Amino acid sequence: MPMATNSRFFFVLLAVAAATGIGNIWIYPYFSYKETGLFFIPYLVALIVLGAPLLMLEFSIGQYFNRNIVDLFASIRKRFRYIGWLMIFNAYIVMSYYAVVLSWHIVYIFVSFGMQWRNNVNDYFFNNVLQASEGFKGFTSFSLPVFIALILAWLLLFLYIKNGYESMKKCVLATFPIFIILLISFLMYTLTLDNALHGIYSFLRPDLNALMSLDAWANSFFMAILSLGLSFGVMHAIGRKGKGFVLGASLNVAILELIIGIAIGLILFGVLGFLSMKQNTGIDKLIGVNLDFPFTVLAQALPFFYKPTLASILFFSLLSIFFVLGAASLAYSITHVFVHKFKAKHIHAAIIVAGFGFLFGLLFLIKPGLYIMDIISHFMFYNICIAIVLELVAVGWFSDSERLAAFINQNSIMKIGKLWRFFIRYVIPLVIIALFFVRAKSDLLFYSKYPLPYVLVFGIGIIVIPLAAAFLMPQKILDR
Repeated sequence: MPMATNSRFFFVLLAVAAATGIGNIWIYPYFSYKETGLFFIPYLVALIVLGAPLLMLEFSIGQYFNRNIVDLFASIRKRFRYIGWLMIFNAYIVMSYYAVVLSWHIVYIFVSFGMQWRNNVNDYFFNNVLQASEGFKGFTSFSLPVFIALILAWLLLFLYIKNGYESMKKCVLATFPIFIILLISFLMYTLTLDNALHGIYSFLRPDLNALMSLDAWANSFFMAILSLGLSFGVMHAIGRKGKGFVLGASLNVAILELIIGIAIGLILFGVLGFLSMKQNTGIDKLIGVNLDFPFTVLAQALPFFYKPTLASILFFSLLSIFFVLGAASLAYSITHVFVHKFKAKHIHAAIIVAGFGFLFGLLFLIKPGLYIMDIISHFMFYNICIAIVLELVAVGWFSDSERLAAFINQNSIMKIGKLWRFFIRYVIPLVIIALFFVRAKSDLLFYSKYPLPYVLVFGIGIIVIPLAAAFLMPQKILDR
């Protein structure tokens, strides 16, 4: 019994760590402010209706088929192996730019001594750290500080994946308690800041009319897709280490993800309330969801904190943990295929993944790298939707989904297997397809500000190329 309990604990812990890292930490606070302080209601519904069933799907097929993600789908239908490859390619892309964002945090941990950004946060971040160009030019130049930090980032990530599941488990066990301590500490300290409660009120401000709007519900389902680390092969690989407990683990991960999102929101808006008082400006002028938000907005408040240098080091350490856990989880998913499909040693798989992740990350270090990252990270939503819909079709319609439903019921107190089967076959695919077209409609307007060739290459290309590559993988050669 203790062994089973420990297995379940590590199973849930790794899944929560992966979901926390891969999910976009800025989205929930932003939507709560934009839509309604009651946004947790539609988001919780979305997690239960869409997020938890998808987690159940990925956990259960990981346990049931007990194979790496490529061979897992190939065992349903041989031609479905491309679904596994698509997930691996998606994981590789997201992992690469997560590592670059992690390198930004590493730079700021070091420059916290002296707080060199205090005079002009925008100028320091864009010109000193990123050394970004204005527009798509300067493709042959890159930021040396970020280049060095990216090497450090991948050395750190290598420690997580060098021995596969064992090193992941040890590193997450060491990292997650630090993350929780820092999260609680900053939450308590934020509440003591002047005007913090005003910021928190703007985050939690109830608005029943906004709660009933279509946008609030669409955004809640949109966020449920992005915040749980789905469609990258991560949850399948973690699921293989679990023994049953599919429903319980899925609900635990979804609920803990919501709690962490609320905690982050309280911290961010406490800081924004304090900063709005210092600058005599409205919170609506400060809030944002871009990747530069911590460095161009939140960093302005750090010089006014108690023990500002230490506070800054700890603050950027807290934020960096999200990207450490996210990038490491995605890297683990990829190494899992190398080890279990190609019989590679863990250390060799880790070297290959870290090496190619570093090389692809160089694309985001060049002067227009921030623009490239903005396009790629945004259009990855479509890759995620495509991978999930293909997964739902393969499992819901071409596998023995009745047996999978029975497998879930066998390991759950609540017998919801038949309801789950109905959701993965009909409800969730329709919801995701609808979200796909809603997002596409808005993007036609938003990304018209970028030059069309670059949107085609880094936007449409990041959808088409992985999909085409997944279909064209020479499986006969690879199986040898």
